[in-house]
Amino acid sequence: MSTITTDAGRTVKADEGVSHPDPLAADTDHQATHDRARAVRITPTTVWVVVAIALVASLALGATRGRDWYAARQTQAANAAAVAAAKQLAINFVTVDYTKVEADVARVKAGATGEFLKSYSTSAADLTKVLVANQTVSTVQRTEAALVSGDQDSAIALVGVVAPTKNTAVPNGETKTYRMRLDLRMVGDAWKVENLEFVG
Repeated sequence: MSTITTDAGRTVKADEGVSHPDPLAADTDHQATHDRARAVRITPTTVWVVVAIALVASLALGATRGRDWYAARQTQAANAAAVAAAKQLAINFVTVDYTKVEADVARVKAGATGEFLKSYSTSAADLTKVLVANQTVSTVQRTEAALVSGDQDSAIALVGVVAPTKNTAVPNGETKTYRMRLDLRMVGDAWKVENLEFVG
């Protein structure tokens, strides 16, 4: 190592005043970098945990959507069945042949429930007398039905019926048009009408 003599005659080392990296500080910096690398390193276990969480989330979302889809399909099927039942019940109600009126009345009762069944049963005897006395025959030419509202247990439908009708007063017959609102309820595995009213 060289020395330099100053004007004052003091001898100093040539590298005096020059800073050198501190080996200990360098080791500390290296260790900190190593620790950070180790902290962010993705291990196979971490990957599997992330995958498992994503899979569980996907399954949960799929199950929820699956239940919603199934419920919607069930309601859609129930609504379609309710409309079909409403149409048939309206046909049964309008179709009359005085020569077999008892069977016609029984058919209507079979598709009724609740208040409608009660009121129809009460008036059935008088209705039968009138139909027989007038020799009434009513058939259905065309029907149209639409759902107003409904779920899997109840529904409201509007049904239009075109019915050629003849009796002693109109022996050549006339075509009548009825528009009905039917409130339906699921009884067992069948839709039945619990209220029927004629609407304008």
